[in-house]
Amino acid sequence: MLTSVDQAPFDARLVIAAVHNEQLADRLDRMGVNVGQTIIRLNEKPAFVPVKVKGPLGEVALGAGMAAKIVVHHDDGHKTPVIEMEPGEKGHVEGLVCGPALEKTLALLGLKVDAEITMVRALPPMEYHILMEGRRIRLAEGAAAKIWGEMGGQSMQFVSSARGKPFIIRELMGGERAQAYLREMGLLPDKTIILENLVPAPYVGREDKEQTVLVAESGLRLYLRLDQARRVMVRPV
Repeated sequence: MLTSVDQAPFDARLVIAAVHNEQLADRLDRMGVNVGQTIIRLNEKPAFVPVKVKGPLGEVALGAGMAAKIVVHHDDGHKTPVIEMEPGEKGHVEGLVCGPALEKTLALLGLKVDAEITMVRALPPMEYHILMEGRRIRLAEGAAAKIWGEMGGQSMQFVSSARGKPFIIRELMGGERAQAYLREMGLLPDKTIILENLVPAPYVGREDKEQTVLVAESGLRLYLRLDQARRVMVRPV
């Protein structure tokens, strides 16, 4: 009997029977995870923190969800999501487990498939206090990393901006849900925002209850959104 992987039992060996999304199937296949392979759905809710990595365009910040969607082939041959890399680890982007909106964001940051990448460090959770048109807004680090714009004529992520200086939003990055959240906050292209303060966030990590965590035969962990997990059909071994 087939079921979607998000409904499958935890810690049981499962065989992938079908992937009902051509793009997702292609992405998984590139990483060696395909129909007929055995996987295990892990009983865990990952606690994520943002990270900083060095790519072809220099150092960039990635929200935790973004980092979980990038799979890296390390120099010694093993593969992991960026979120699991150690400081100083290097490799190249093997594949992406995301939709077209996030893929576009990663391309803007230079993190395309086959790009060289080095983990710099995990970022301490910070909260960004922003002034926009007389209104004050608070953003977590991951959300701030998804704002691309200009400050002093230089293009950058908002997380790299300086306090007290005008920052013009040019583009919202990340997946569709992340972009919708920023738009709801009024953070739209051509708006000018100012970083007033940067303070430690009142949390250590974000437990993402909507992520389905799988481990493949190779040991590679995959973090699938709920809508992605519902498209992967499995059966018990």
